[in-house]
Amino acid sequence: MPTNNFALTTLSQNPEYFEEVIRLIEEEFHYSDEHSYEKDFAPLVDPLNFENCYFYIDGDSNTVAAHLAICIRTLVKADAEIKIALIGGIVTSKKYRGKNLFKNLMNHVIQSYEDQVALFILWSDIEGLYEKFQFYRTGGLIETGKRNFSASERPSGYEKTKFSLLSEKEFKTIVNLYLSFNQKYFFTIKREDKDWSIIRDMNSIDLYVKRNSLSEIERYFCINKGRDLSNIIHEISCRNLADYPHLIKELENFKVWLPETETENIFTKEIFYTAFMKLGSITLLNEFLKKISNEELTITKMDDDIVNFQFKGKDYNVSSKDFLQYLFGPKSLEEFTPYRLSIYITGADSI
Repeated sequence: MPTNNFALTTLSQNPEYFEEVIRLIEEEFHYSDEHSYEKDFAPLVDPLNFENCYFYIDGDSNTVAAHLAICIRTLVKADAEIKIALIGGIVTSKKYRGKNLFKNLMNHVIQSYEDQVALFILWSDIEGLYEKFQFYRTGGLIETGKRNFSASERPSGYEKTKFSLLSEKEFKTIVNLYLSFNQKYFFTIKREDKDWSIIRDMNSIDLYVKRNSLSEIERYFCINKGRDLSNIIHEISCRNLADYPHLIKELENFKVWLPETETENIFTKEIFYTAFMKLGSITLLNEFLKKISNEELTITKMDDDIVNFQFKGKDYNVSSKDFLQYLFGPKSLEEFTPYRLSIYITGADSI
């Protein structure tokens, strides 16, 4: 798919450009030597995802001109699942700006995956740019406290470690806590074995664990991720819902990010916008919504940027921006709040 003298390829087709892609990302994102994009955003640029890492090569200089990657993941809400595409690593070399390379990459990715995923999600602070592609600022996180975390002032009973330093048994316990609590309680990312394998090598994340009298891990939280999420507790877990309030109490004074739905437990009104979302396959989204709403909510049609839907037998027409925010927040439509669809994509999975 050439664009003038630029050729579109992927890292699976041309893995020899990997180091140059990473170097371009780190230069344009102003990374310092002590941090690594490859480590901090491993799910996106891991070899297992090379087929989804797209970039343009300048045919004259044989250099990387622009890059954009996606990571296909599954969101799980109780027993309902939905496929999404997380987008990241978006960069264009200064030398090649103004040549529509970013626009072409974004349009290519959207067209290639819009029938495979229900939502596209990316993180940015450039709102106007992404609205041109019908991405809208959606979702909400709350921050439980304002206190900066320090290892010397950690909550009682917690020890600092890394995923990679855990024994096989300990690591399996962490996986089981996430499976039995996070994936049951939150609207969050479903992790497969390959995802856990990548996370285990993400040493830029600090892991704190708390053990019971048998030295078994019963609670954990993750803080930091290289230069990203500095001093932010971005993932928590415990044994069950009964144990959850105790975990929250231990951490409430620190900067813990949780989904907007947790305002009922945290009693804070401060909501952060978390992402830009774009609608993908209406068929896939509709299957999910029908399941979590017991068929109270059904999308009937989407025409351009207008969503037609039925709710409890009544017909409505709204913009896709309004529909996304009605569902996922911030401050979702009151009638939709029982579905608890505030998405919780934690630091280890965010790209």
